[in-house]
Amino acid sequence: MVSHLSDLSSTYRIAWAPRKFFTPIHVLLPSSFAGDAAHPREKTLRIGQLCRALAIFRVEKLVIYHENPDKPDPSAKMIKLIFDYMNTAPYLRKQLFPMMQELRFAGLLPPLNIATHPSSEEPQKENFELREGLVVKRGSAYFVEAGMSKPIKLKNPRRPGSKILLLSGKIRGRNKVKLISRTKCQFFVGTTTAIHQGDLREAVKPYSYSIATSKKGTSILKIAEEIKTKIKSVETPVCIAFGSYKNGLHEIAEAQGYNLKELFSDIVNFIPEQGVRTVRTEEAVYATLAILNYLLSQ
Repeated sequence: MVSHLSDLSSTYRIAWAPRKFFTPIHVLLPSSFAGDAAHPREKTLRIGQLCRALAIFRVEKLVIYHENPDKPDPSAKMIKLIFDYMNTAPYLRKQLFPMMQELRFAGLLPPLNIATHPSSEEPQKENFELREGLVVKRGSAYFVEAGMSKPIKLKNPRRPGSKILLLSGKIRGRNKVKLISRTKCQFFVGTTTAIHQGDLREAVKPYSYSIATSKKGTSILKIAEEIKTKIKSVETPVCIAFGSYKNGLHEIAEAQGYNLKELFSDIVNFIPEQGVRTVRTEEAVYATLAILNYLLSQ
């Protein structure tokens, strides 16, 4: 599949890169995710699978919230660390992530294979590809390390240690590189992660449309078309929230002194007539995002 970068120039083409959703999707997840894992190895793997799920369905941001804001769960930092590690291009990880205890099982993580993780250090021929680069300073000159055979020299200085997005390709036998804005880029380039320190009300406040997932909610069979219409009409990102392995969102909201209906625009059961007593968070994420992907891609 070849996508045209019409916002840059009609001559720029990119061999493979999925476009962003017109309305960005943000996921709210409790910091206790994978807290029931018996070993850090299993916890790392489950976080890795979750990261894959969000990348598959082009989720632009993960917001990690605490079930009890007065007692923040330290696992939030591990989730964010692994997400940041996986979303970083493999050729930059050694430079950006020193040896640390939380990443001792990183070798077991599945590859993310998003558009900014090219499989070769050689640029595409007659097409462009997205790459993530790291700015480094050598003497008085500034370069970008982007996983290619040679670093790219910058004409203008940039802050050393900053990550940038670029297009690289071999056009008519010559290597071509163009820096592009991450915020203006039309393509999905990974999931950013933030830890929210306040309560659920504060976490949901920035969103004009928010969905709580719950088996006590309205069946997706009854509300699917309404959700599609609402998502396509809002100007802010859409928030999809999930509960934990111990407590659903109803229980979490009540423990924080709220009624769930006060906090979210809709409460939806995305797995009606579920065949098991409880659905794991990562299973609910896959089911929910698959349905939303279908609705938004129609």
